[in-house]
Amino acid sequence: MAGSSTLRRLLIGAAITAGAGLAVGTGLRALGRRVRTAHDERVEELLDEPADVRHHHLTSDDGGTIHVVEAGTGPPVVLLHGVTLQWWVWAPIINLLADRHRVLSWDMRGHGASSAGSRGVTLDAIADDLATVLGRLDVEDAVVVGHSMGGMALARFCTDHHRMLHHRCRGLVFLSTSAAPVALGTIAGGGVGLVELVQRAAIAGMESPRWNYAWPDTNLSALAVRTSFGRHASGAAVDQVRRMLSEVDPRTTAEAGRAIAEHDVRDDLAHVDLPSIVVVGSADLLTPPVHARGVVAAVPGAELRVLDGVGHQVMQEAPVELAAIIEELTGPSA
Repeated sequence: MAGSSTLRRLLIGAAITAGAGLAVGTGLRALGRRVRTAHDERVEELLDEPADVRHHHLTSDDGGTIHVVEAGTGPPVVLLHGVTLQWWVWAPIINLLADRHRVLSWDMRGHGASSAGSRGVTLDAIADDLATVLGRLDVEDAVVVGHSMGGMALARFCTDHHRMLHHRCRGLVFLSTSAAPVALGTIAGGGVGLVELVQRAAIAGMESPRWNYAWPDTNLSALAVRTSFGRHASGAAVDQVRRMLSEVDPRTTAEAGRAIAEHDVRDDLAHVDLPSIVVVGSADLLTPPVHARGVVAAVPGAELRVLDGVGHQVMQEAPVELAAIIEELTGPSA
């Protein structure tokens, strides 16, 4: 009887645990449905990939390929995305600026249509790729915008290519980024705590480590990606990020994660004397404003702009505001 009683208690406990897991899973799915159907009319018409673009395929100095997309003519703007993203995450900015600017956006090595060469996915190699893009495509007097890991690579470019920085660039925008080490789990797509919660609830399909998760078109994926955004997020924008996450090779994410974890340029940027603006959303959970203030402290004369209620994906959340900031540096008075 004692054994039977113990077994009964274990079964009841297991049932309660399973029921709690199902309740959590049901709630998460419901939240995910709300994320996927959310609308933000201010940005949705800007999210579509621009049709009138030119594609370049350059060879990196270590045998990789660099896919660059170019649109428009005029003062140049060069856009560097973050880890797990692709060139078209910048579609809202391209759509806003290409009628009066030469806008270049490229896939970071190992992402999209770009491949890593023998040096892999490191910040030094990405900085050298930026030098290749500026030189091979004869870009001069450019405003360079680096988002997240792209901003870290931009900082490395400032250090490793000082002469080219002054020869080819007129202004810098460090966007949702950091001058100090950042853990992979907080930057590569976000949602780590959420995924762990889902794992504990035994939701099928989420058993793998976060960076090996396949990011299928589900409510749970949408909810995890939503943590990269701030107060307002279009379901269409969230799905764009999910799609990019689903296409990146986990080995690329792992290599990028090591580079991010070792990144520290806090003492390396004192020589930068170009006009520089550091932009961050007040609701950025991945590289919050404290990281932006660190970049401001490292870059002499840099200005800080904090966008209220905006998260990590500024180009998809507040593209009009970001485009206006970029144009502050492209004009004749910059």
